[in-house]
Amino acid sequence: MPTPVLATCRCSCFGARARLESLPALPAATSRALMPDLLRAFALIGIAVVNVSGFAVPAADGFYRGGLETGADQIAFKAMAALFLMKSYPLFAMMFGAGLAWQMDAATRQAADGGARYFRRMAALVLLGTVHFVFFWYGDILLTYGLLGCLLFTLRGASAKALLQIGISLITLNTLILFLLAAVIGAGDAYAPEEMAKARDPEIDAAQVQIFTSGSFMDAAAWRLSQLPLVLPGILIQQGIAVFGYFCLGLAAVKAGIVDQPNAPVWKLARWVFLPVGMLGSLWAANLMARAETIISGEYMLANAVMMAFSAFSALGYAGVIVLAAKGSPGPIRRFLARAGSASLTAYLLQSLILSFIFAGYGLGLFGQMPAAEAIFIALCVGITSLLFTGIWRSFAARGPLEVLLRRVTYWGRA
Repeated sequence: MPTPVLATCRCSCFGARARLESLPALPAATSRALMPDLLRAFALIGIAVVNVSGFAVPAADGFYRGGLETGADQIAFKAMAALFLMKSYPLFAMMFGAGLAWQMDAATRQAADGGARYFRRMAALVLLGTVHFVFFWYGDILLTYGLLGCLLFTLRGASAKALLQIGISLITLNTLILFLLAAVIGAGDAYAPEEMAKARDPEIDAAQVQIFTSGSFMDAAAWRLSQLPLVLPGILIQQGIAVFGYFCLGLAAVKAGIVDQPNAPVWKLARWVFLPVGMLGSLWAANLMARAETIISGEYMLANAVMMAFSAFSALGYAGVIVLAAKGSPGPIRRFLARAGSASLTAYLLQSLILSFIFAGYGLGLFGQMPAAEAIFIALCVGITSLLFTGIWRSFAARGPLEVLLRRVTYWGRA
């Protein structure tokens, strides 16, 4: 039942709060912390395998219309959902929130206007996200991050305690909204089946299918642009509230001085308690999700709500493991992955470029032709490829190409 799950989440997190707040603030790091970049590298793999359905199959179908027929498809889908769904974006969101503290600290040390820098960065993300949405991927997160990042600025002076309370409350609220949506759609199935059937009409997807199988690059861009007013509010309602909550948790972690501190009590709790709870709950949600017949169903939305409730545990558990992996002198593999993760913007956009080319009609034209197992495997390869590219690039350059562009806007021409 949802209420015990959420109550457990709140109690566990508030129990960790006392330990978190008791830690002294750390002095400014003399070099770039390894943990955030390793975390981003791990999350990039998850981003690719979760996002692939949006590139490979119609939006309102997912893999439910013929993509989950074999045992391999079921296993791949469940593994994707249990390991990465609603877990990769919280990791990115936490580091995004942490970034506000690091940017303001850098501005203070340089006697610069931190607010002006920050808002130039958010404006660049909004613009870049809009371009990304229209030309490559209608599930873009940069636009959402840029908009919500402006709101986060108002909390830059809040204490770690206040940020933790806000973060937990917002993640809980977003989870409750998903349970409410599940109840509403379930009621629609029970009391207004004809109206619900209209919402599931395959003709609704006809335009997207036609465009992404035989349309040009600009046809696809025009379709995505037409979806922007519809998709963005849905993202903000269904995930944006939790995203802002994770922003707050990341900012709280920096203020409490526990980033890159594997022995902090909160990270030990995350590794030994949150992670197993989160993975068991996520596996349960993944099985519920695989049994749904369509995305527009009460069963699917219930699985989504359960997934969000447990993914908060999983994401913090992953972070606890990664901060431990970042401990000590890094070897060549960790250094490479950290370099790749430090260019996460480039890697994220590269994934969209490759996946859109593979599946869209103006590329290889594989849209709607792959079951879940094949599409998820391809996405895994694309995720790894994006990390290899950025890791190799960063072996020869100080920053990724798009990171240079973003810094030029942030620092007004200086990269």
